Amino acid sequence: MYRFYINNTENDYHYGELARVFLSDDEFEVIPVDVPDAPLALGSSSWLINQRRSDDRDEVKRELYHLLSTLTGLDPGWGTLTGVRPLKLAFELLENCGSMDMVQDLLAERYLVSNHKGSLLREIAEYQVENVNGDPSAYTGLYIGIPFCPTRCEYCAFASNVAGEKEIAEYFDNLLREIRLTGDLAVSNGTVLESIYIGGGTPTTLSAEQLRVLIGEVSSAFHIDPAAVEFTVEAGRPDTITADKLRVMREAGVSRISINPQSMKDATLRAIGRDHTAQDIRNGYELASKYGFDVINADLIAGLPGEDIDDFRSTLDEIISLGANNITVHTLSVKRGSRLRENDPEYYRRNTAAVAEMVDYARTRLGEAGFVPYYIYRQKHQMGALENVGYCMPGRHSLYNIRIMEEKQTIIGLGAGAIGKIYYPDEDRLERVANVSNYKVYNERFDEMLARKYKYYGG
Repeated sequence: MYRFYINNTENDYHYGELARVFLSDDEFEVIPVDVPDAPLALGSSSWLINQRRSDDRDEVKRELYHLLSTLTGLDPGWGTLTGVRPLKLAFELLENCGSMDMVQDLLAERYLVSNHKGSLLREIAEYQVENVNGDPSAYTGLYIGIPFCPTRCEYCAFASNVAGEKEIAEYFDNLLREIRLTGDLAVSNGTVLESIYIGGGTPTTLSAEQLRVLIGEVSSAFHIDPAAVEFTVEAGRPDTITADKLRVMREAGVSRISINPQSMKDATLRAIGRDHTAQDIRNGYELASKYGFDVINADLIAGLPGEDIDDFRSTLDEIISLGANNITVHTLSVKRGSRLRENDPEYYRRNTAAVAEMVDYARTRLGEAGFVPYYIYRQKHQMGALENVGYCMPGRHSLYNIRIMEEKQTIIGLGAGAIGKIYYPDEDRLERVANVSNYKVYNERFDEMLARKYKYYGG
């Protein structure tokens, strides 16, 4: 057991998060102390960090990082950064110093970010500066959650459920009521929608008729033309895609869909709990290509159980050839609540070199194919302490994804598992407006969900 005594602090959170990048929870303790002058009597495998009593947290984290790196032999590319939104920090630095060269230098010097990761942040920041215009706080995003899937994946910890038609119908009726109420409140407040994102779960578990009604209710309640905003529907599982559903969405004005293979290896799909094959994915892309969607997104995961670099290369190369023009490369995160976490809590600490190779291959291969990185975020318990990066063909980025990460826009969240966020520009502050995650509890406590909408959107 390693013990790290952090001097001149009362809060161990940031230092504990950094230590977890290198060590599992049962291998270390981080202990806040206040040692003014006299040295602390330390046992074996114990260190006093910040003997100088610095008030600069970043300086203290650098000292801890160097010690952890020496102890473990690891040198994570994100340095001392442990937060979800590294690009947000890059933009804050840019606002203060005015130069991307200086930003990259500061990332390396102050946060020990590698040149490789620093250059990735730079590419994304430069793309957004050149291609994303307008004041985000002047607009609002809308998220609608459909918390149902045909099966539950091993790595999934989202609010997704396997349910029958009757249960889905009950949930759907309540969701429509929430949409109507919130739309009325939003219109009365002069809300202008910039993007609509119907996610899940798998929204295409709904029938074609339910999708038609859903999109129609959103259009009517919020007084919008779906074709005039960025409108995305996740059609993530190919076993839920039909010609009728695609036609309904396209005719209603949906411009973007996601068909998310995660892998094109049948053995992997079976292992992670999916009831479809790689051929079903190919069929889904072929069918979707007939309906003229502006963007077809694909999500891939680096680090899935049983996969090596050749498997990942094969998946990525085929997805590019199938015509996806927006591809998000996720590094597997072993999340609380997932079966993978329950069965193998330390899975994410193994094979990290191979996963880093996959992520690097994706960056190189997608660049060669004409894609550019346009947004990024990180998660806890992510293999190799790496990242998730969205790549797009120029101009095919997702405003919704960008706005979520920059945190300067109100997002209305409707449905089970949806988390809305109200942005207060004068304070540069967000306030969460969360619905319950379980669809059964959502139905049971539906009046409470409506009351929250009156409270936050009725003024």
